[in-house]
Amino acid sequence: MTESNPIECKECGTKVPDYLGDHLVEVHGMTASEYLDQHPGAPTMSKRLADRAAKNSPRREHPPAPTDLTVDICGVSFPVNLDVPASACLPLPEAYRFPKHGHLARDARHAAISMLFKRHGFIHGLPGTGKDAFIHAVSALARIPCLIRSIKPGVNIQSWFYSRGFDKDGTEWERGELLDALTKGYEVRDASGKVVRRIPYILLVTDFDRADRSQAEHLRLITDTTKGRVEGPRGITEDVLEGTMVWATGNSAGSGDTRGRCISSNVIDASILDRFERVYEFHWMSWKDEEAICKEKFPLLVERCPWLFDQVGKCTTALRMAIMNQTLYAEFSHRGVCTILGHAEDLVRVNGDKPVPQDVIRGAARAWLDRLGDPVTKEAALKAMDSHVPAGMLDNGGGPDTANDFDF
Repeated sequence: MTESNPIECKECGTKVPDYLGDHLVEVHGMTASEYLDQHPGAPTMSKRLADRAAKNSPRREHPPAPTDLTVDICGVSFPVNLDVPASACLPLPEAYRFPKHGHLARDARHAAISMLFKRHGFIHGLPGTGKDAFIHAVSALARIPCLIRSIKPGVNIQSWFYSRGFDKDGTEWERGELLDALTKGYEVRDASGKVVRRIPYILLVTDFDRADRSQAEHLRLITDTTKGRVEGPRGITEDVLEGTMVWATGNSAGSGDTRGRCISSNVIDASILDRFERVYEFHWMSWKDEEAICKEKFPLLVERCPWLFDQVGKCTTALRMAIMNQTLYAEFSHRGVCTILGHAEDLVRVNGDKPVPQDVIRGAARAWLDRLGDPVTKEAALKAMDSHVPAGMLDNGGGPDTANDFDF
């Protein structure tokens, strides 16, 4: 094939210049590897790209995906691995957007830089700051294979790596999915089934600050910066594939619960935390970013009462400021915002075609306010919110509203 000739897709006959990978993903939902499984020997790139890939890689039999196919993550350019199917990555969260404003934008950019250079990392922050969602998005968009495990207090996590089984000869050790992922990576195979490329995984450990001493110890060898190792059956250690990343998330920084609202947090051994090459705190998202996400999630409210987002945004900022100033003993994460907007949407639906009253926020806010429980905390939340919406639009849920057709 010459450089000037386009490449024909064997699936639909479409001709595209240079590289067929983008067309396969966008039109047919398949990777280049899956395409070659169905059409062995079919060209997927031009001679120009093939020559460049061969020059940059000793694997002439299977050149890597072109490095000029990238995705922007918080201003950091990541190569996209088209050899990795979406099923091997974490799913992209609904309506996800990388932050562009405020503290969280800077937090996420630092984390993105560290992931680009294959560092181990630990992200901590208040509930709802997008710690896990960020890793999900990086995995999904850059096509980095990723496995996720969540810490549950008291559970023996050895089974993540291997377990005891039985066969006709008696006891046998069975390798776990995580052991193979850490030591072998994601295996790219050619049409004959031969492994031609190994792509390192991300291991995401959520709720890491809930780990007890025994659970945390499992990450000590894996995150060793000299040479990562993982213990397999019979105590034999195996080398972690170079480029593998371990990222952990938690609500506390490893020093236990200091705020009284994440009481399952434990103190993590400092020598284990020190093995995470990068530690970042994530802050709450700026409303400039959060509003766009909320509008995508609640299109009915955009259509019927767009002014509600301004009211909810001002209340969100006020509540979080009160929490940070310790005048409100509560949490108000993105889930809390969606709780209010979600109930507002329910109210609008049940109201049918009637005009939406300006004080719909009064009923919508109850879905979150009523979970606060004690009246002192509820009053503090009302005080923080009330000055940011028109007078009289919020109350403590003492009875139905008679000023309009909404029965709160």
